[in-house]
Amino acid sequence: QRLRVSQTERLAEATILSSRSQTKRGEWADLASFFRPRPTGSAAYKLALIASGEADATFTLVPKNEWDVCAGTLLVEEAGGTVTHLNGQPLVFNQPQTLLQGLVA
Repeated sequence: QRLRVSQTERLAEATILSSRSQTKRGEWADLASFFRPRPTGSAAYKLALIASGEADATFTLVPKNEWDVCAGTLLVEEAGGTVTHLNGQPLVFNQPQTLLQGLVA
């Protein structure tokens, strides 16, 4: 069966995956009035949950190495979703600078 991303349209109903360490440090606290973050480990695992439709979105507040998100990005894209830099630009892998300054999926 082909993976499909969630069709949730309302942010208040969405499952947003957050970093466990960032949540513990309070970095997601200002966002709690918009949605309730669900702390989840591993960027790759978060992307897999989004690709399967079990979660709706995630974003990173700190840089990630491309090898931590490359395979998960492909899963999300093949399931009909998108993964971009925080500014909305597409991710481009295999560049001299391998550190991504955050992402949204």
